[in-house]
Amino acid sequence: MSLAEPAPLQPDQIAPAQFRSTEEADSRLRQLKDILGFGNHNIPARLAIARSLSVPETPPVAAGDAGMVIRGQNLFGTGTDAAVWVSLLAQHAGRAPKDVPELQGWVRAHWARGAAMLASLLEEANGDSDEVWRLLAETALPKGSNEANGLGTGASGFDGGAVAALDIPLGEVAQDAVSGDLISWALNAPGGSPHAAFMGGVGSGKTRTATFMLRNIRERSRVPIIAFDFKGDMSDSRNRLHEAFDATVLTPPDTPIPLDVFALVDRSPNEIVKAAQRLRDSLSNLKETRFGDNQKRRLGDALEQALRSHTPCRLKDVRDALQQVYAAQNAREDGAVNALVDLCRLPLFDPTLSPTEFFKRSWVITLRADVPDLFRVSIVTLLTDALDRHLNAQADAPTDELGNRALRVLCVIDEAHKILGARLPGLSNLIRQGRSKGGAVTLISQRPDDFEGEDDDFLSEMGLLVCFGTNAKEAAVRRILGSGANLAVLKTGEALAKKRGEAAARRVVAWR
Repeated sequence: MSLAEPAPLQPDQIAPAQFRSTEEADSRLRQLKDILGFGNHNIPARLAIARSLSVPETPPVAAGDAGMVIRGQNLFGTGTDAAVWVSLLAQHAGRAPKDVPELQGWVRAHWARGAAMLASLLEEANGDSDEVWRLLAETALPKGSNEANGLGTGASGFDGGAVAALDIPLGEVAQDAVSGDLISWALNAPGGSPHAAFMGGVGSGKTRTATFMLRNIRERSRVPIIAFDFKGDMSDSRNRLHEAFDATVLTPPDTPIPLDVFALVDRSPNEIVKAAQRLRDSLSNLKETRFGDNQKRRLGDALEQALRSHTPCRLKDVRDALQQVYAAQNAREDGAVNALVDLCRLPLFDPTLSPTEFFKRSWVITLRADVPDLFRVSIVTLLTDALDRHLNAQADAPTDELGNRALRVLCVIDEAHKILGARLPGLSNLIRQGRSKGGAVTLISQRPDDFEGEDDDFLSEMGLLVCFGTNAKEAAVRRILGSGANLAVLKTGEALAKKRGEAAARRVVAWR
């Protein structure tokens, strides 16, 4: 005897039910409500749910503190209106909800994802209400597979092609040195990590191998790249990274970076305070300029003032606000002010592109040795922070039926030892939290020891570790590659490679 099918939900069950999303979704939609002039909170909530329903993938479970309550009769209406909404939700899920709690869960997830998508449109429109309406109208136009993730190339950096497994050969040869088996890395497979670290001494082939694998990724996916090149060899005749990704090569300060680096998705008072505190932590940890408690507090106050008063906000606006804070407190200008004054001596950023516009394109940022460390570290700090804020405003990147996740952006740092130890919040967040948003980080450095000064254990978050011959501490090598790891046995072109989940590293011929 089969169990009876659950009775369909009735309008009188939905009308009094309490629906809510998350505090983060509420914050995003309040800004939309104010800019578009909606009188009630239920209108932007409906818009968010509808926007999410246009995406074929199931929305992720919405995490975070619960938001405000809207009753079903206010959120969906009554009678036919409510029935249409429930039908749309059921059609998306492929079945009817079994009860009110399940329907509430569906609504919460769509509400949160849609809020993130609308926040991205709002950022792209720079807060202009007419532009928001135009972008919303465009989302309703028929689309092919190029925007299968519902965010569009402008919002996500993902070109919308079919999501597929990216199984990348580990170098030009990619053979196990013992068995001769071909070795590859399933970069975007479920349960893994898309981040990689390549280590090795000068001339070992670490950059050669990393750029080979990056070019291979580009051949299989239209993912854009932002690469920080401290040596200038990522775009040379051997590595040709700029050609593979059709990237623009910038050499700040000769060619300033065309990004509104302080742009905010949400300009509500609370979000400005949170953004100011985050940027304060980024700027106060620069090498040789780490600030004390009073300096950090004044810098935070200055950032709040500058972010509220200027759109776009520039480094010189932060400098001017900091000088005003010091003057108002009768405090003598010190290293904090001097650092901001020094940063403004050269044109590092030109805020002509929004984060959405900037990060959907590919860039190679060349940071020459003749540029002072303060400028080079500041550029990496502010750009990774801006990228992290941009990615976190997106819905989770789509996956295929096997769980392989689409990539939205590759962030690559060559000679990463030059910035490791600076405790960059943006880079840390990209590595710890960027996977679900489609972010992938590649770090290229000289030795395992370089990572020991980080508060976060970056290497534990990597999906792939590759170490060529280098002068490294044995303890550091064993810690990350396993107790039997020995770099002394490596021949030219060989490396020890360890994929996430493997108990030990294997010796691999990467190139000949």
